[in-house]
Amino acid sequence: MPSTTKLLRYCRHISRRLFMKTFRLYPVYRILVIIVLLLLFLSLFILFFYAIFIYHLNYCCFNPSDIIVSLTTTPKRFHYELPIAVHSLLTQTILPKEIRIYLSPKANVINRTNLTLEYLKIYVRNIDRSRVIGKLFDQLVQLRMEEEDYGPATKYLPIIKEFHSLSTNTLQSQRIIICDDDHYYHPYTISTLMKYSDQYKNSIIGLRGWRIREDLSWGVGSAEEFFYHIVESARLSDIYRVGIVTANHGYLIRPSFFDSHIYLDFNQAPADIRRVDDIWLNGYASKRNISRFVVPTCCRSISVTRTHELENYLIEHHMTRSSANDHALKWFNQTWERDLWYRFYGQNRPQYSSGWRTAFREWLNVIIRLRILIYYGFV
Repeated sequence: MPSTTKLLRYCRHISRRLFMKTFRLYPVYRILVIIVLLLLFLSLFILFFYAIFIYHLNYCCFNPSDIIVSLTTTPKRFHYELPIAVHSLLTQTILPKEIRIYLSPKANVINRTNLTLEYLKIYVRNIDRSRVIGKLFDQLVQLRMEEEDYGPATKYLPIIKEFHSLSTNTLQSQRIIICDDDHYYHPYTISTLMKYSDQYKNSIIGLRGWRIREDLSWGVGSAEEFFYHIVESARLSDIYRVGIVTANHGYLIRPSFFDSHIYLDFNQAPADIRRVDDIWLNGYASKRNISRFVVPTCCRSISVTRTHELENYLIEHHMTRSSANDHALKWFNQTWERDLWYRFYGQNRPQYSSGWRTAFREWLNVIIRLRILIYYGFV
C-alpha cells in the first residue's frame, strides 16, 4: 500500500507539472497562431485592395505613362505564356502607353488564323473576364508584323529602328521596356524601372543581371557561386552595375543609346550569337559606353515557361546555349568593361538587404504567388 500511495502521488505530481507547463506554453502557441492568421489576413487584404482599388483606378482614371513595352513571341507561346505576360503588364500600378508584341517573319505568321489580336484577347479573357482588363487590352495591346526575322531580338530591333526615323527629341526622350513572353511581371515592374530611369538617364536599367567572367565563359559552378553571380533586384539594398541585364525580368532602354549601325552589325553576327539576344544587346551597349544597372525592387518576376524555344532551336541547329553564350561573350571581347569582371567567392558581390527587409520582400513574393495561383493555377 505505501508503495502504491507513493506511486499515485508521483503520478499526480507529474500530471500537475505537465499541466502547468502546457498552461504556460498555451499563450505562446496562441500568439503564434494569431501572428500566422494576421499575416494571412493581411495578405488577402492586400490582394483585395489591389484588385478593387488600383485595378478600378486604372479603369476609371486611365492615365498611362509614356512607357512603351516591347516583346516578341512565337506560335507555341501565343496561347499560354504570352497571355499571362500580357495580363501581368495590364495590371501594373503604373500602366504603359503601349504594349507592342512583334511577330516575325510576317510570311510565316499571316497564314496562321489563330495568331491574331482577337485570339489573344480571348486567351487573356480566359484568365480574367473583368471589364477593366478588356478595356485596357483594347487601348494598350498591339500586334505588329515584321517582314524580317530577327529571332528573339525582334523584341527590340524593330522598335529601335522605328524611333531612329523620328525626331532627335523623341529619340532621346522615349523610354522602352524590353520584356520576355514567358514571365509574370510583378505589379511594380514598370514603376520601379521608371523611377530609376529618371535618376540614371544615360544607363540601361534592369531588374536582373550578372557580371561577366574575365575568361569570357558563361556561368559558374556551385550553387553558392550562382547565388553571387546572378543579381536579382528583390535581394538588393542598392543599385549594382552589371555586364548583362536580362529581359526575363525586364529592362529599360532609350533608342538614343544605339546608332543606325546596330542593324548591320546584328546581321553580320553569326546565327548562334543573334539568338542570345540579351548578351548581344548588352555587348552593343558596352560598345557605345552605355552602363547597365540592376536596381532594387520589392518582388520577383516569375517564370511561366512551358516551351523552351531557344533551347529547341539551338538543339535543332546542333548548338547549345552554353556554347552560344560563350561565343557571344567572346564576340564583344574588345568592348566589355574591364573593371566589371566577376570575382569568385563573392569578392565583388552586391550589397543585399537586411534581414527584416528581406523577410518583408519574401512575404510580398508569397502574396504575388498567391495571386498567380488564383488567376492562373499552378504554373
